[in-house]
Amino acid sequence: MRRIITCCTFVFLSMSQPVVAQIAAQKPMLEVLHWWTSAGEVDAAQVLRHGLAERGVNWEDYPVPGGGGDSAMAVLKARVIHGSPPGAAQIIGPNIQYWAGLGFLQPLSNPSLAADGLFYPVVDDLIRIDQEVVAVPLSIHRINWMWLNPAVFERLDLPLPTTWSQLLRAAPRLREAGIVPLAHGNQPWQNATLFEVLLLSEAGPEFYQRYFVEQDPAVLEDARVVATFERLRQLKSLMDPGMINRSWQDASRMVADGAAATQIMGDWVKGAFTAWGLQAGEDYLCLAVPGTNEQHLYSIDTFVQFRDNPNPISFQPFIETLLAPQVQREFSLAKGTIPVRRDLTMAGFDDCSRASHHVFSQAAAEHRLAPSMAHSMATSPETEDAVFEIVHRFFIDDSLSPEVATAQLAQSLRALK
Repeated sequence: MRRIITCCTFVFLSMSQPVVAQIAAQKPMLEVLHWWTSAGEVDAAQVLRHGLAERGVNWEDYPVPGGGGDSAMAVLKARVIHGSPPGAAQIIGPNIQYWAGLGFLQPLSNPSLAADGLFYPVVDDLIRIDQEVVAVPLSIHRINWMWLNPAVFERLDLPLPTTWSQLLRAAPRLREAGIVPLAHGNQPWQNATLFEVLLLSEAGPEFYQRYFVEQDPAVLEDARVVATFERLRQLKSLMDPGMINRSWQDASRMVADGAAATQIMGDWVKGAFTAWGLQAGEDYLCLAVPGTNEQHLYSIDTFVQFRDNPNPISFQPFIETLLAPQVQREFSLAKGTIPVRRDLTMAGFDDCSRASHHVFSQAAAEHRLAPSMAHSMATSPETEDAVFEIVHRFFIDDSLSPEVATAQLAQSLRALK
């Protein structure tokens, strides 16, 4: 029996030595919670994964599906309450202040984060709480885009719609050809995205700021809000019955395949087009939503680290990865965004990205930037939820008038200010 035990012990130890060596050589893991699940977003996340691996850390992926990140935030709250926050989490906009105010976020120290002038002032303001940096910025989205299939307009000899009237006039010809004029998904966050874009189009960035950010009582029942609801209903007439609960990716695929002529959505659409092998200027076009050519409705990708993580590792490799110039470029090329660093050129980017960069820079200099309400950049989660509910109710209920919807939304915004 002793000989058998000795033999088995020798075999076990012999087999264990390479395993032990492999474990010892294994890179530390950083669990990253995010909501990037479309083709372009997955490709962009791969850029970060590879960059982090080059710095000695493995990326443990924790994607939570759901447009706009609402599902991801619900999962994050549950994990934090349970005492098991991820190593890094995608949190954007005022949610950063919310979590920092509760004392959950770890202050961050890194030479790049402290570099003077590396980021736009609006980015610096976003990632700092009481002069401490608590978030790492990554890239900037433009949301007020209209995506078009140029072959559709060329085949039907229709002008590209730079005004609402042009789009409306083109609709009958498009329908006769079996093409949906405007691809859309009837989901609360998509309807809210369309509503905020239309408010910017109807009223401009100053009014948008007063309405969504300041919630100024003087403008909450303004005629321009009524006009925005009227435009929303008008555009609904350009959509198809199949839009119920359609994902934005499926709406984008309709444009790519020529089943639809246009889509109004943020530049993550361009990331999906890129992942599908499409070329800007050839297979698809980007135009600013009518009335917003010089406006930039933005959302900024940011990540945070939580205090008291049960499996802490150095966060420095993650910060260095996100802010590395090459990673910034490759990530934005895959995702459809523009880099958050101001010192990078736009060489190698397409016309859509260059236009986004130009308009963002100009709008930032002239204080005309508009933070996205629908994508958690402008207001509290409670206010965002109220807007989603009322806009969605108006969208699905044709008996609800623009005037009544305006009054209901005004009442909610007053109560939540």
